[in-house]
Amino acid sequence: MTPDDLKARLAEVVGRGDFEVPPYPAVALKLQRIFARENYGIGEISDTITADPALTARILGLANTALYRAADEITTVPRAVNRLGARVVSSLALAVGLGGTTMQPSVLFEVKYRVWRRSVTAALACQKLGPLRKLDASEAFLVGLIHGFGRSVAVAALEHLLTQARPTSPLMVMQWLAIAEGERQTLALSVAERWHLPSEIVAALRPEAASTPMGVLIAEAERIALELESSHHPVASTASEAHAVDELVQSLPAALEALAAVPLPAPTRVHSVVAPAEHTLVGVRHPCHLPLVDCRKKPATLAAITITSTGLEATSSLPMQEGAVVRLALGNEPLRVEAWFNVIVCVHTAASYRFEAELLSPPREVRERWQALVAHAGS
Repeated sequence: MTPDDLKARLAEVVGRGDFEVPPYPAVALKLQRIFARENYGIGEISDTITADPALTARILGLANTALYRAADEITTVPRAVNRLGARVVSSLALAVGLGGTTMQPSVLFEVKYRVWRRSVTAALACQKLGPLRKLDASEAFLVGLIHGFGRSVAVAALEHLLTQARPTSPLMVMQWLAIAEGERQTLALSVAERWHLPSEIVAALRPEAASTPMGVLIAEAERIALELESSHHPVASTASEAHAVDELVQSLPAALEALAAVPLPAPTRVHSVVAPAEHTLVGVRHPCHLPLVDCRKKPATLAAITITSTGLEATSSLPMQEGAVVRLALGNEPLRVEAWFNVIVCVHTAASYRFEAELLSPPREVRERWQALVAHAGS
């Protein structure tokens, strides 16, 4: 099948209603029922969260990120709920639950991962910018999340179609995303209706809501998410939101890392329907023999190969998910740079993995230190 064939087949499936909407995540549903009562306590919320170890880890991780203005370390769920707020916790539980539901290993895992990242990024952008536009932050987060989740349902439907026929040749991730995008709005609205979400959420997802304040916010959040996915630094649409956008950009990588809900499978191109990424590092490549460290909790053993003005090429003992954000440290003092990177390419080699990663919207001081490293490597 060609991309046009897949697009037409997907439209037919959606038109018939022959697609699966996953059930509302169990823990999020329990929390929603608790919040629906007039009287509930922090202890009841905390007990519900701690019953799910994976959710507990994500909530504690998020509570300790700059996105929620972490000042001192939070180590208990009750304190995390106090810091984040009950409604924020409920929204984050939904985001984690959707990630676990939709990102199981499959033929379109790379696509599903990009969809998840873009959906969560847009939701967090809505949450950050909503109050500046006199919109409720929790409602904006939920609308932004479901708006993007329509793509996840579309990708799941595409995976079902692939059991019947495969594309003529592997498609790039962006091609798969473009096919899914055509049905995103219809499917997002179907999710909201089948889950019986509040009427204001459903209304915000309808086509006629595009020109409303919430619809304009979603469009802005999607733009920000897309630019960050490409390692660009998004510019705020108004001067009054510039500081908030900068704060979002700097705090987002740690939030995405905390929210990552599933172990990442090793990349494989054998009989794959997803073509290898074409995007590679920009700039002159200089051989690099500086020490490279993976700053994640479960680090891989890394070795730098080349460095450019925008990022680096390296080997890794573990796979690096394309589209993921990782924190790496390169070099020795006084030129050592620790920063967030977008993984743009990862391929399996005979004994390890080779990956390329771009600096993710680095602040000015990081850019300056990185250029010093590049100059040192090129001298």
